[in-house]
Amino acid sequence: MVTLQGIPEDLDSYPKDLLLFLSPSDYAATGSCRQFFTNVGKANVDVLPREAPQRQQLLLEALECLNVPGTQIDEEDAEVLGRLVCDLPGDYIRSSGGRLLKDLRQCGSFLPEQEEAIRDVLSSGNTTFGPPAAWTAFTLSQLGGLLPVLDRGILQQIPKRAATIWLRNFSWNLHVSREELAAMVAELLPRRHKRADDCPADLKITDAVLNDDLMPTYYTPEELRACLRNVSLENHFSQIITYPFSIPQLAVLKEYLYERYPNGFPENLLSNLGPLLPLITPGEISSWKMSSADTLAAFLKTEPSDPLASAAIKRYVELGNALNATALDAIGRRYVCLLNSTELQAVRPASLRLASLDPSACSQETKNLLYQKAKEAFSDQHHLPAYYELILPYLGGAPAVDLRALSKDDVNMNISTFVALRKESLMNLTPREVQGLLGVNLPELAQWQSRSPVRDWIQVQKQSELDQLHIGLTGGTQEGYINIVTPKFPAMSSAPLGTVASAFHLLPALLLGVLVVSILS
Repeated sequence: MVTLQGIPEDLDSYPKDLLLFLSPSDYAATGSCRQFFTNVGKANVDVLPREAPQRQQLLLEALECLNVPGTQIDEEDAEVLGRLVCDLPGDYIRSSGGRLLKDLRQCGSFLPEQEEAIRDVLSSGNTTFGPPAAWTAFTLSQLGGLLPVLDRGILQQIPKRAATIWLRNFSWNLHVSREELAAMVAELLPRRHKRADDCPADLKITDAVLNDDLMPTYYTPEELRACLRNVSLENHFSQIITYPFSIPQLAVLKEYLYERYPNGFPENLLSNLGPLLPLITPGEISSWKMSSADTLAAFLKTEPSDPLASAAIKRYVELGNALNATALDAIGRRYVCLLNSTELQAVRPASLRLASLDPSACSQETKNLLYQKAKEAFSDQHHLPAYYELILPYLGGAPAVDLRALSKDDVNMNISTFVALRKESLMNLTPREVQGLLGVNLPELAQWQSRSPVRDWIQVQKQSELDQLHIGLTGGTQEGYINIVTPKFPAMSSAPLGTVASAFHLLPALLLGVLVVSILS
């Protein structure tokens, strides 16, 4: 749109992200290529996918503009490149030493070759950060977005005291995930290899330990298993599950919970299982006591994967529980498409009066079943103006007869709702009925006439009736034309020769009959 009338000469007045879709030559009337890439470097380059040819071309043009010698980038050029530094290959990162680290910290992710190059630069010690063995908590906070790149070889060199202080005072203020913190914790764990059958006296879990977010750094997985045996975590679980436990430590916590609650976890734990979810299987959920809608809601609140959510819903229904408003609210838009026909039958129509679902992304079968439930739920309001808004989320499953009824109610259906209707229902509507449904939105139908399902609907309508809508729809059946359906004759190998011969014998007569009818019409 900006370039529709030619390249404007005031590109600096537009958002910098726009420049990602232009080139230095487009910017020539505004400024130099260096100024162009200074602005591009401040843009959100992730608007373009990393692998997009346009984004890769920008980097090549930037290096050419800056006359970069070989693979070395100096600090001045790095400042111009800005976010484009995130796309530099590994050999540029190595050759430039620590000069690129400042800009690389802002990158959201790295390719494997880039990660390896960054580790090589940091391990060398020839940067402003110095060697890993001399790093402090402040150094770790300065590394910021480079921390996830650190491997075991580097983490083991970091003084434990520095890492511990960083975990306590700085880690929560950085954009570092719990999983990335856990990787650091795994390297900080004591290197005691003797199996801990009993909890060592100096590692007894007290309230002070439970309230210490560095708790994971004090225990090997074996020690954690031994020391949890005589501890009740129920009042502390929601707190300690946020600590950066390593995967082996999380496995111990899961084992502890199953030993303590063999018949299913209490509701106050189900809403705090987040980090444990990757270790839980659908098969394990099939034995849980999903005895109430609140229990199901507490678990779904943790946003489990689709297989885990499906297993939980299935277990809940298997135990004879109805999908009431509380359960449906928890299922919501994210999980509604997981419901199978048996589970959908467990939906109480009255529950839809209190919990609205959006099955627009679901299978047609799901849409059909939910529509029937919703129609029953709102049947007492069928003749009220509010009915359309209530039934609207479920119209993707409505039969043609119900859409015809709506077409008489001046509902002014949105075009996006119309094109998402059940196709077989839409195909059975006449132009007048479609006009009744869309109302003031009818002109928008013309914008869809080359796309399915509107295109398919137009092709089975009489053009004369489409013309009466006065919105320019074309492609309907012309008056006086006959749509001939080609007969499907049996294959030569499977039909008797006499039958095939008779069919060919009659063909001239059939063609002559069609010609006569066409002339007379």
